[in-house]
Amino acid sequence: MSSLSRMLAVLDLLTAEAPAWTAEAVAQKLDCSLPTAYRYVRELAAAGLLRRGSGGTYVLGPRAIELDYQMRVTDPVLLAGRGAFQSLCETTGCDVVLACVYGDRVITIHQLQGSEGVSATYGRGRRMPLFRGMLSKVLLAAMPRAQLRRLHRLHEAEARKEAFAKDWDTLLANLKAIRSAGHCVSYGELDPDLVGVAVPLVSREHEIEAALGLIITRKRFALTDLERMLQGLNEAVVQIIAGLSAAESKPGVPVKPAAKASAATKSAATNPTATEHH
Repeated sequence: MSSLSRMLAVLDLLTAEAPAWTAEAVAQKLDCSLPTAYRYVRELAAAGLLRRGSGGTYVLGPRAIELDYQMRVTDPVLLAGRGAFQSLCETTGCDVVLACVYGDRVITIHQLQGSEGVSATYGRGRRMPLFRGMLSKVLLAAMPRAQLRRLHRLHEAEARKEAFAKDWDTLLANLKAIRSAGHCVSYGELDPDLVGVAVPLVSREHEIEAALGLIITRKRFALTDLERMLQGLNEAVVQIIAGLSAAESKPGVPVKPAAKASAATKSAATNPTATEHH
């Protein structure tokens, strides 16, 4: 690992459970010398990524807020999908969520709250469990085998705790079923009273590895047409990729939000039935 990578690893130490670190604790955790740990935190603080806290600690700095804002207003996928996200949210009443793969982690990068007002645990900015939940499973199913193998090896201990991924063969079989279906439905895997439905939003041309999903209560899902939900999600994926292609064909021109979903999409997932999907 390079010196720069080790310095940036300090940022990974700051979590909701452990938001403040001393240089001494950093040195112990990263197995580096105390002078090196001090250099890391000073340089990160100078860049605004850390700031001094109480008791000689360092906490996340204001630069993180600036970067979050920049991503929200400039990320090509978020801009290209703005209209599709809003339409899905309005027509389904569900929370709309988008997650992407970053290295060895899956992170929710966008969430719109629907009219149901569900309280999903994993909102924007939270790292998802790798082998649980519809977003992670859809993303794993879309990965090239070599990338999946590396991820499984890096997080084998986490995988063994999940029946879905308890061993390599079990994981492959379960992901094969998701690829064949083209979607994933998860029941209470992250929040006991919620159901998640997700489809892949993957484009090698645009270098996107993402998953687009809807979150709905179990009670309402039992009365909802799953096929209409999937229709709405898949139409949104088509619109987002088309928006990206249109933006990339105009170099130097900022990405414009994709047009709102078609009338067919607007009717998706809104016609309840008495059929329950399990």
